[in-house]
Amino acid sequence: MNYLKQQLRKLGEIKAGLLLVAFGAVLGILFARIFKDFYWGNINILNSDYLYQIKTTPIEHSVLLKYVYWDIYKNFILFWLVCITSFGLPFIGLCLTYIGFQGSLFVTVILMRYKLKGILLIIGYTFPQYLIYIPVIFISLRLAFWLNKSLRYESLGKKGKREKILRYLALAILLGIVLAVGGLLETYIGSFILRKLLYFF
Repeated sequence: MNYLKQQLRKLGEIKAGLLLVAFGAVLGILFARIFKDFYWGNINILNSDYLYQIKTTPIEHSVLLKYVYWDIYKNFILFWLVCITSFGLPFIGLCLTYIGFQGSLFVTVILMRYKLKGILLIIGYTFPQYLIYIPVIFISLRLAFWLNKSLRYESLGKKGKREKILRYLALAILLGIVLAVGGLLETYIGSFILRKLLYFF
């Protein structure tokens, strides 16, 4: 474990983070292919009836917006609550690995089911909201890393730690406001684009 920490430290925070994302992505691809028989019938997005339901069911945007915000902010708040604890650095590493795993699993499964046409579905499920989400995710991860590094290795004292945490939480609130814009994009524009693209399926 100490050897692994030393190697990651030598790489630097950005390269180490990208390595963890890449590692998660490889795991996602392998999982999608090796365990296909276990999950294939249980994923809604692979079901034509489910896609037809999305395409034809009227959208209540107020209800959808509440769901989107709940999904966004429960994860965002949990992330920052964990990151101000002593578990912050391992948790950040786990998040980076999970991001790679989830993203590659999502893309691989869709391409396995729909081939090249699946690219339209990937766009429908991610555009334009992920133009907001992805930068916010990686800025949050980097800020959380800097915060944890500061809390662990700088001699701040209780008052200094409290001020440092409050300063970073203020930045987190700003990022949360940006996420609200992403939620609006997902609810009103993203849902419209997705429904239009589903006519190709």
